[in-house]
Amino acid sequence: MNKYYKAEMDKLLRVSTRVVWLFFILFPVVLAFTRFRATSAQAACPFPLGSAVLGLGLTFLAALTALTAYVTRAMAPKGYALNDVELLIDRAMKPIKIPLREITEVTALEEGLFRGSLRLLGTSGFYGYYGLFWNRKLGKFRAYVTRTKDLLAVKTGNGLFVLSPDDTKDFTASLNALLRK
Repeated sequence: MNKYYKAEMDKLLRVSTRVVWLFFILFPVVLAFTRFRATSAQAACPFPLGSAVLGLGLTFLAALTALTAYVTRAMAPKGYALNDVELLIDRAMKPIKIPLREITEVTALEEGLFRGSLRLLGTSGFYGYYGLFWNRKLGKFRAYVTRTKDLLAVKTGNGLFVLSPDDTKDFTASLNALLRK
C-alpha cells in the first residue's frame, strides 16, 4: 500500500507567512533607503569606509534573509506518505521517516490543544508549525503541521508526533490498518 496525504496551509498560516515575507522584504528596503540617504550625505562624512561597511552589512542581511526563507520553506511539511514499512513526513529537505513498528498509537488531538503549546525549537507561522514543542497535557512533542485544528497524535517509542493530513479520517484508518498487519 502506498498512499499520500497532502498537508495544505490553512488561511491563518498563509496570512502569517505573508506577513513574515513582508518584514523580510521591508527591513532590507528600509536599510537600503537609509544607505542611499547616507551616500548622498557622504561628502560631509569624514569616514568614507562607513558606507562600504553598511553596504556589506546590507548584502549579508539580504543573503541571510534569503537563506532563512529557503531553509524554512524546505523544512516545512508538504504531506505524509504511508507504505507497508514507514510513515514519511514529506519535506523538501530532510524528510522524516517513522518505521511503522515504532508506532504504538494514532489518535485525534483534542481541539485547541496545540494552540497553547510552547515552541522550543522550530517555527510557528512561517510555512508551517514544525519542530520541538511542549505543553502541559502532551509534554514534549514534535509537530509537523500546517494548521492548528483537526490534528493527529502519533505515539512512538521515541516520542510523540503531531501531524495535520488534510484527510485525517482516511489517514487514521489507513495507518491503523497498516499497524494491524
